[in-house]
Amino acid sequence: MSELADSSSLGLSPPSQLSNVTLEDLELLLTEGLASPEPLCVETPERYECSGLVSSSLIPEHDTPKQRKLLEQWVAELQAEVLRLRGHKDRCEHVTLGLLRELLQVRAHVQQQASELHQLRQEVQQAARSPKKEALELSGPQSQNQIKALDKRLVEVREALTQIRRTQVLQDSERKCTEQEISLRVTKLTDLLRQEEQGREAACSTLQRNQEDTNQKVDRGLAKMQDQVTKFSEDLSIRFLKRETKLCSFLQKCFMAMEQRMKSSESTRLMAESSLREELESRWQKLHELTEERLRALRTQREQEEEGHLLEQCRGLDKAVVYLTKFVRQNQVSLNRVLLAEQKAREAKVSLEESQAGELATYVHENLEAVQMAGKLAQQETQGALELLQEKSQVLEGSVAGLDQKLKGLNDHCLALSWKLDLQERTVDLKLSQVQAAWEGVERKSLQGLVQWLKEVSAHLQEVQEKVNSLPQQIESVSNKCVLHQNDVDLKISAEGKAREFAVDALRQELATVLMSVQFLKEENPGRKIAEIQGQLATFQKQIIKLENSLQANKTIQNLKFNNETKLRTEEIATLRENMLSLWSEEGPWPLTLGSKRVFMSLVRQRFFIKDIALGELVSVNSWGVYQAVRWAAESLGLLRVAAQPQGVALWMSCVSGQVASVEDSPLELDGPAKTRSNLSDDPLEACTQDHVSDPVPEIKTPVLVPVGARVSCCLMERLFHSS
Repeated sequence: MSELADSSSLGLSPPSQLSNVTLEDLELLLTEGLASPEPLCVETPERYECSGLVSSSLIPEHDTPKQRKLLEQWVAELQAEVLRLRGHKDRCEHVTLGLLRELLQVRAHVQQQASELHQLRQEVQQAARSPKKEALELSGPQSQNQIKALDKRLVEVREALTQIRRTQVLQDSERKCTEQEISLRVTKLTDLLRQEEQGREAACSTLQRNQEDTNQKVDRGLAKMQDQVTKFSEDLSIRFLKRETKLCSFLQKCFMAMEQRMKSSESTRLMAESSLREELESRWQKLHELTEERLRALRTQREQEEEGHLLEQCRGLDKAVVYLTKFVRQNQVSLNRVLLAEQKAREAKVSLEESQAGELATYVHENLEAVQMAGKLAQQETQGALELLQEKSQVLEGSVAGLDQKLKGLNDHCLALSWKLDLQERTVDLKLSQVQAAWEGVERKSLQGLVQWLKEVSAHLQEVQEKVNSLPQQIESVSNKCVLHQNDVDLKISAEGKAREFAVDALRQELATVLMSVQFLKEENPGRKIAEIQGQLATFQKQIIKLENSLQANKTIQNLKFNNETKLRTEEIATLRENMLSLWSEEGPWPLTLGSKRVFMSLVRQRFFIKDIALGELVSVNSWGVYQAVRWAAESLGLLRVAAQPQGVALWMSCVSGQVASVEDSPLELDGPAKTRSNLSDDPLEACTQDHVSDPVPEIKTPVLVPVGARVSCCLMERLFHSS
């Protein structure tokens, strides 16, 4: 009602602003305004009356959702009608404003024309005054010309005045016509507005009556709704209180169980940490003691082994030197024996020749007489005998010269043997130096290996110590995670409690707003507010259902998180225990014995090993040493075979000199061992060579060459002298 009164007052109020509008637009607007409001004003009260009748007929005592929908439709139709009336009112106001603007423009145009007429009248009066003065002042041709010009000007002015008067008359007639039309239109508009006001007043009266009826019915429905809302709110509050109490009890139980579990887990963790630390300390001490004992045992064993190896090598070298000295002495003794035998044979031959010569001389002296007596016959015989003796003496001289040459060759051979012995001594010295250098290299390598092993063992021990030191940090991290998780759970629970409190406060505020809206509905009765209240109630119910679902989801999520965290903690503790067990299984204490295959896993991973060979196991053989031994055996067999033949000494000496020259020229043949093995396949001396092939020291193969060859040569020389 107030809005309609305001609109009517605005329709009669004068315009506040002006705008340029053409006459054609005004005419169109006026025609539309005159055509449109008449049926509107007739239809609207009819609509209001019929709608009121329908509403009054449709609204029973008891409200139903269908009736509410009809009320909402009726209110929507009323609002649409109000909007249409407002649009019509705006159009009328626009048309009146345009007419007033046109009137103002016409008035301004008339005022301009009046001012122009006033100016023209003043000019005409001035022109009427000026010729009189000029006529008095001027008389003559110039004055006549001026008078003619003035006459022309007066004629022009009169024509202009006539035209102006005509235009004024036309404008006055037009103005009168427009004023009459405007007055007629204004009267028509005022009549139309009055009719519209009367229709609006009738519609408003009907609306007031209908609203009073609807107010009564709405009051009844609101009372019922309020009762229902109060009951629903009480039920909701009771449910919320029950659920809050249940939630609080459940949360308290959960917190108590969590605290008990945390306390039990902390106690078990502390006990496990203490037990683990004690076990770690005890095992670490045992490991440290065992490692120290093992290092000492290894050092002592290493020193003993090194001393044994050195003693064995020194003994082997001493034996080789003894064998070499014996061999040289035996060679010298054999050579001396051979030389003495040759000298004795020569002395015996010379004594025999001298005795034969003495006997011959005595026989000649005895038989000289017979010869002299024999005469000339015996001279021929004596001459023949002398010739024979001369030939024999020549042969003896040749044999003596050959013996001298043989003696010289033997002296040369002795010198060559002495040189060979010197060379062998030098080679032995070089080999000894090489063996010493190799042994020093082996010692260095072994020391480096020991140093590397100690470094690796220390690094592995440091890794184990770091792992053991990191165990309390891991345990602390797990405990920190537990504490952080507990804090997170506490924060989440507090945040959820605060959120629930905020939600309850918001629900209470919404309930208060609903009650306030109900109270406002008692005073004002639009149909939309009922729908809004219903929508708010529906949203309220949905929010309550969402809260219940979220509470259940939070419960399930918290239970799942707690179960997952407990599983993860148990798995972490199990993994820690498995790591400890694996560490102690890998680094567990057991004695490291020689000949056994049990070694530290860390040493196996680092590919460090100790060479341990039993007494019955086979070792790789030095083929070059075997080749030299077999070659010495072949040479000695050749010497034995030559010595067994007649005239064997000279051949044996030549073979020895040839063998020495061949050894000095070509000490190594590529296919020598194969030839010697093929030649000596059926020889009984192979047993002697094979008995001495096994190396006493498997790590060093070069020192074995000298004693094997020396032993074989000594055996062969002993057999040679026994056979001779």
